[in-house]
Parts: sequence; structure tokens; C-alpha cells
Amino acid sequence: MSSKQSSAAVAAAVASCKLEKQQRRRLAAFDFDHTIVSQNTDTVVRDLLPTEVTSARANELVENDCWTEYMAEVFRLLHEQQVPEARIRDTIRGIPEVPGFVRLIKHLAKRLHYDLIIISDSNSVFIEEWLRAHNIADCFVAVFTNPAEFDASGRLLVRAHHQQSDCKLSASNLCKGRVLEHFVIEQDLRRSIRYDHVFYVGDGNNDICPVLRQRACDFACARKGFAMEKHLLRNRSKLKLRAQLLIWKSGFDLMDQMLALPQLKTLQLQDDADPDPEAETEAPEVARRASAIAGPAKSPN
Repeated sequence: MSSKQSSAAVAAAVASCKLEKQQRRRLAAFDFDHTIVSQNTDTVVRDLLPTEVTSARANELVENDCWTEYMAEVFRLLHEQQVPEARIRDTIRGIPEVPGFVRLIKHLAKRLHYDLIIISDSNSVFIEEWLRAHNIADCFVAVFTNPAEFDASGRLLVRAHHQQSDCKLSASNLCKGRVLEHFVIEQDLRRSIRYDHVFYVGDGNNDICPVLRQRACDFACARKGFAMEKHLLRNRSKLKLRAQLLIWKSGFDLMDQMLALPQLKTLQLQDDADPDPEAETEAPEVARRASAIAGPAKSPN
């Protein structure tokens, strides 16, 4: 190889390794059960079992707070009772959204260009089925949950997202704070993406850990009347929450609060130049807001 060719090869190699220009973006991370969907996906599917069907193992697991292992036993019992895969999938698709959340997700992803992720203690089959049924699967850049799949016999198998014992605020199979933290760091290191603001949207006690890891420029979004809100308000000074707290009743309400934030006004003005693919449907959605508030319900997630 000539010196001229060698220099060209070096220049090409340097160009290919050139660092990408850093992108400044916004992130919204969502819980799933009782946040995007109005019920607990696990208990909805569990209720497909006849009331008299249980097992000593299932009772022992639920008493010891081994929820993922408990649901694995529930799925075994469903298979034993010959509840087919199609019925389970149909049941998941039929769970209603928390009012306004499909609209909120589409607006954040497609109009305001947020990166969206889900961090949930449900499972991948349930979440993917529901997102596809509501045409919003492409709105999310990642879903972090317990991996699941139907085997050849039609039994649903689920395993833990990870195993941890460090975080006492989280279940052993999923620390949402660790997942959120790792995602943000990975986006920075691997894709040169930094988030000016991170919104975490949830409802339950296992949504406390991620918001305690947020910065002062971030937003902890807790559903009104649910465990996350009650815990944060009762222990706010003790927990030393740095993020700004938003209390929401519905997706419509949360979108109104987010759009009103002064920190985001400049960014929104830039985004307003883009056409809204759903502008024609906005008026009917807004008109339904007054009657679309979901009431509180107890959630283990």
C-alpha cells in the first residue's frame, strides 16, 4: 500500500470513528398497570381461572410476596385448565386504557418527539399485545419488563427481568430505578443522547425508587389517589424528592400539565411548527375530558 493510500485509509477510519454530535432530548418513562391501562394485567388474567382452582404453591408464593413466581404458577394452572392462548390475548386486548393515555402517548412521541419507554412488573406478552392492539407499539423506544412467551403447548412462561437485593423499595425481580438510571446512562454513552428533562409516570409503591433517583430538572408524575402519590406526599421531606411533583387524574390532565410547564415552552414552540397527524381528532378528545377521569383503585404495582 502506498503512503497516499495509507493516509486515505487512516482518514477514513478516523471519520468512521468520529463522535456523533450530542442530541438534547426529553424522556417519558411509564409504568403500565393502572397507569397506561386501567387494571392490573396479571390479576385480570388470573381471574380467568375458576374461583375454586388454586394450589398450595400459589398460596405460599403470594403470601411471601413472590409475585412473579406466583404468576408463573397461575399460568401453569391456566394451562392445566385448558385456557387457550387466544383467550388470554383477547382478555389483555380488552383492558381499557386509563382515559387519555393513548392520546398522550401519541402526542408526546409523534408531535413533541419525546423518547418513551415502559418499565413494568407485568410481562412482555401482555404489554406488547396491548400496545399493538391500540396502535402505539411504535411510540416506544424500549420496554423493560419480565420476559414471557407461550411455549409450543400454549402455556405462558414468565421469568424475572433481573434479580436484585440492593434496593429495598423494589421487588427482587425488578428495580425500576436501576432500569431507568441505566437506560439514561446508556443513551448518553452509546448514542450521544442527553435528556434535558425526564418524566416518570406511575401509580404504585414500586414507582417510588425511580423518582427518588431523578434530578431537580425532572418530573415525578403520580396518579391521584393511588399509593405512589400518598407515599410521596406523606414522606416527601424524609424521602428528599428532588424532582418536581405532578399529580394527575387522567392522560388528558397530565398532558395539560406537561404542556403548561414553563421549562418546556421554548421546546414546544419549536415542535409546533411540525404538523400534527392527529389534529382532526383533538377536538372530540378534549370534549370528553370532563367525563374521562378514572377513579382510584388499589394496585400492587
